Amino acid sequence: MFRFKVRIHTCKIIFLTSLVWFFIDVVLLMYYSDNAGGNSVNIDSSKLDLRNDQAHGRESIKIARDLQDGIKAEKYEDVKSFELVTNTSIGGKRTTYLASEMKIWVPAPTVEEKNGLPGELGQAVRIPADKEVLMKEKFKLNQFNLLASDAISLNRSLADIRLPGCKTKKYQPLLPTASIVVVFHNEAWSTLLRTVWSAINRSPRSLLAEIILVDDASER
Repeated sequence: MFRFKVRIHTCKIIFLTSLVWFFIDVVLLMYYSDNAGGNSVNIDSSKLDLRNDQAHGRESIKIARDLQDGIKAEKYEDVKSFELVTNTSIGGKRTTYLASEMKIWVPAPTVEEKNGLPGELGQAVRIPADKEVLMKEKFKLNQFNLLASDAISLNRSLADIRLPGCKTKKYQPLLPTASIVVVFHNEAWSTLLRTVWSAINRSPRSLLAEIILVDDASER
């Protein structure tokens, strides 16, 4: 009889503990679902910290004012710097950017097509019949047509295959910089260098801080 009561008590403890963890999981899921709803960086105008700093001019202040709906222009008359508190969708974390870290940017110019060159606008590369043996030998190195890759320009043009929603998406006029990390292992140099040049050619100059290449124990 005593053992039976102990078992009931143990079951109650297990049930209540499981119920508590269930509610904790529900709360966490609701929290992160709300914070992961978008990909853009949204400015929280209620958390602006305005400070007097001669290092920043009125142009940044004008752009900041344009970003803030509901913030009156009079508040920016004598302000030389500001702190932007942003909500990012990455893990639901809040990130703070100083005015000096936010950059004015313009879209990168389109890479123009070079008529007659291999691979322009993503077109297929034709391999001459007399080079098919060489093509098959190089194929063994990386399991793709390395001869075709080597023939394509590092600055080759590409067709715009973005979805309509991506083409019309609007971004804030002030954004933080970004670093690009490329990890590779036994990668062909033509594809690796073309990746680097594609990032350089198609990224806004002021927003690209660095490109880091990480060799993951390549053997050749």
